[in-house]
Amino acid sequence: TWGLFKMKIIFLHILVILLTQPDIIQGSLRKEVKKVECSNWFLDEKEIDNSRGGNSRSKTGISVLSTNNIVEILIDGADFMASLYDDIEKTKAGDYVHGTFYEEHSGVMLKPNASDIEGSKNTSIYNVLGRALKRGVKVRLLTNLNLLQGSKAIIFCVEMNFLCGHICCGPDLRHPGVIGGNLHTKMWVIKRGDETVAYNGGIDVAGGRWDTVLHDNSPERQMNFKFFDHTAVHDQSIRIRGPAVVDFERDFYYRWNDPYPPIFPMFFLPHYEWVTPPFIAARDEGTSVQFLRTLACTGAQKGYYKHFAPRGEFSGLEAFVKLVHKANNYLYLADQFFNFAEPMAEVKKALPRLKAVIILTDDQNAPNLMSEERYYWQHKALSQLLEDPAQKDKVHIFSLVRDNDPSAYIYVHTKMFIADDEFMIGGSFGMESAGLTSDIEVGMSLCDSKGSLVINHRKREWAEHLMIKETDERLNDPLEGLKEWIKQADSKKGRIRHYFPKNAPKTFLTDGFYQIYEAEGRCGYQHINFYNSQTRCYYSNYSY
Repeated sequence: TWGLFKMKIIFLHILVILLTQPDIIQGSLRKEVKKVECSNWFLDEKEIDNSRGGNSRSKTGISVLSTNNIVEILIDGADFMASLYDDIEKTKAGDYVHGTFYEEHSGVMLKPNASDIEGSKNTSIYNVLGRALKRGVKVRLLTNLNLLQGSKAIIFCVEMNFLCGHICCGPDLRHPGVIGGNLHTKMWVIKRGDETVAYNGGIDVAGGRWDTVLHDNSPERQMNFKFFDHTAVHDQSIRIRGPAVVDFERDFYYRWNDPYPPIFPMFFLPHYEWVTPPFIAARDEGTSVQFLRTLACTGAQKGYYKHFAPRGEFSGLEAFVKLVHKANNYLYLADQFFNFAEPMAEVKKALPRLKAVIILTDDQNAPNLMSEERYYWQHKALSQLLEDPAQKDKVHIFSLVRDNDPSAYIYVHTKMFIADDEFMIGGSFGMESAGLTSDIEVGMSLCDSKGSLVINHRKREWAEHLMIKETDERLNDPLEGLKEWIKQADSKKGRIRHYFPKNAPKTFLTDGFYQIYEAEGRCGYQHINFYNSQTRCYYSNYSY
């Protein structure tokens, strides 16, 4: 009838309006997606060069920013190691596997299976790299060396060099802290046919780092080595495909070919020629990636890095400060230490315009090593966030315990910093002086204009900690999600716990601990940048 026909026309008209005007409806039919202006967050070329004492980084072949990347964030060791296994197994003659890490255990199984012990042993990093070598794959590895670690790095490299039949592994002492300093980078670059992939994050292929979202004592977990006394470890690694892999390979190339030897003549590293690694870019806009580093100026003064960072580089610190200064809604900061007062002072300055600062860290008793000294410096860094009575209620600090054994920690080893559900920094450096000024570190800033990468990662990470589904509506808004953090911490059930470090007394060991473990790598003429809150512009304030 004519009346029914008119009703259909009206219905179709309303439907067209709803579908073409997304701001009218916020329900399940269609939801407006906010476009992220990524350029506001990343460092520009001048800011990168300022972090290098005015020395140009782009002239060394590392880009200011790469676009059209395909990024996958792998949460916890099991996912990372399975992915690493698959990528190495796909290599063929003429390909390469380049790795640089804090520590590596040759017997760690990348795909442990309690029902197949012998098959699991075939997935150890030693056996995986051995098979790659037999296929004609080039393997080059750099691992950390310092006096506190003793001979572990040398033993690992002797094993690997015997497997290679030549020098393919170097214990690396090219950092300023001979006693407690570190090559702390956890990075892999793998060429497999016509594509190269890279990994960077907090996970070493080492004892106890294999873990799942369950954080239990599964038979598979017990097949690998333990990590401290508290075996559960939360961490992440970022897998990159696309043009950004060139920057990661370029970093490895420079450090491998640094004319300053890594330690002993017996570990002299054979030079290899630069060849731009092949990559496959994203078909759509993809993810923008900015390569970040810590290379100590004090290390450069010793003769390290002279061909690629003769004054060091602190782009990781610079990027974190800019992230804090640009945030307008909330910050989510996850790291094991938080004992560096300088960047936390920048967070304190940002509090008046933020709605929340959410910090996930570790009780400093978790490492069971110099705990009182760690408490002292962590308390000093974090307590400044609570000094202003008008702002302190915005600060929420948590730690994790195992839900099936609350007396045992989940060790938060991830280094992940998120602002406003738009921008994030991940890598190997944490909120400590060593990681941001002295150790050799690699990380990256990430942003995609669609806004999905950061939001989805935050939901996945929080869903793991809160033990809810990542599709739970409470996670859609970070401030609503925070309410669930607080609720669970108040109840002392599940994994979330409120945390604040105890105010440990300063002793004769306190400063000595900091000088050894948290050395200052800047040369005195460099200091943190500042932000002009009136003009909302970011300025570098280095005095070279």
